Amino acid sequence: MGSASRTALRAATDAVTKAKGLSVATGVAVLAAGRAIGDVPALRAALANPIADAKAKAALVDDVLGKLDPTAKPLLHAIVAERWSSAVDLLAGIEEIGIRVIAEGTSDPIEAELFAVGRAAQSNAELELVLNAKRGGAEAKRNLVGAILKGASESTTEIVRHLVSQPRGRRIRTLLADAQTIVADQNGRGVATVTVADALDAEQAKRIAAILRARYGREHHIDVLVDESILGGFTVQVADDTIDASIRSRLTELSSKLAG
Repeated sequence: MGSASRTALRAATDAVTKAKGLSVATGVAVLAAGRAIGDVPALRAALANPIADAKAKAALVDDVLGKLDPTAKPLLHAIVAERWSSAVDLLAGIEEIGIRVIAEGTSDPIEAELFAVGRAAQSNAELELVLNAKRGGAEAKRNLVGAILKGASESTTEIVRHLVSQPRGRRIRTLLADAQTIVADQNGRGVATVTVADALDAEQAKRIAAILRARYGREHHIDVLVDESILGGFTVQVADDTIDASIRSRLTELSSKLAG
């Protein structure tokens, strides 16, 4: 994302913070608007035009998209009023704002559910292939997601439905991980994946949470993976940062020292 787009996204995120009466329905409406804009190249280009008048772009949104959710409309106006580096960045910005609004409007466990969906796709090659496939209509994928996520919250289901409808070249694992990070950030925390050899007990969870708080200065949503091959201890992955306190890594280090 270009520098202009990063500035635009910060402004749009501030608009979410200041908005009143946001709900899951508001976020769903923003995401739907993003899909509609994405389907019309000329509209995308016009709304991403950095020299176009903000009021004219807002009027274009109203004219083309028709009746909008009353709480979604001002957010969309705020988004298109900003200067975006490209039409692709504009769509990414609308998507992020839609996800942030959904997170703001609910207490549903979206982060945990998105992680579970990602694990399900990873463990089912056929499902992952279908969701990643360029062929097949967006509506068919949306229906498939609805069938798969019968036990998930409406919030998570709507986010995943949007992601598979407008992947913009991204694979499903990336889509879900990025969405989870956005939701967590809107809730004032980061995302950490903790790998342990056995189920994480309460004391371990408390210690890892304290380590993350001290290292990153905020709370983290923790996803847990069990991998017996690490033998004991734990590893923590936060974005590209890894904390490796596993017995396997200690044995590897010891082996290297002995060999040297």
